[in-house]
Amino acid sequence: MVMVIDLLETSNRAAATSAWSAVCAFLSEQPGFEGGQLLETFQTLKPRTSWEMTSVCRWRSAEDWESARAAVRQNAELVAVLGAAGTKFTGFKMSLADGSPYLFSPPSGHMVLVDVIYLPEERMTAYAAMWAEAARYMSQLTGYVNSSLFVNKNLADEVKFINMAEWESAELFFAGVHSDRFMEIVDAFKSDFSLYLSRRVALVAPPAR
Repeated sequence: MVMVIDLLETSNRAAATSAWSAVCAFLSEQPGFEGGQLLETFQTLKPRTSWEMTSVCRWRSAEDWESARAAVRQNAELVAVLGAAGTKFTGFKMSLADGSPYLFSPPSGHMVLVDVIYLPEERMTAYAAMWAEAARYMSQLTGYVNSSLFVNKNLADEVKFINMAEWESAELFFAGVHSDRFMEIVDAFKSDFSLYLSRRVALVAPPAR
């Protein structure tokens, strides 16, 4: 399994959503597609880049994803749609390192945290251990739904992990974040992240086979 996470920069969210929907509908017909989700950022903390949206797609294998991406690039209509949307995609091929698989779900009032982690490679093991402890603590709190830690397959990138966590609301999430225990757990890594609080806006499921 490979999770392809694209972080989107756009000044027109409606156009970006329309372009994503067209491309993801095409991707859903390709071999190996296992689900696609579009998230919209509504609040940020310590952002290094103004990522307005996040695309999450799961594929059976990296080879399936590469083949599908090549098919998009050969489709003149889709290339034109993407060009007209004026949206920049920054993509990462990732695998699940810890936690539970991401939950592909229809739009709802739930918050999905997109936590982008910037680290040198030598700190990755310590971060993963910290994440596991933090996830155990947060999973006991009111409002927690799910959490997934994804690791970048390209360790040359500055972004090493993306942590995605679902909560019933932003208010319940912040109640946990602002606790003394959580701050103690994450203290060594409190300068290594950018948070994008998001909501689901679109879902594309694989077609029935």
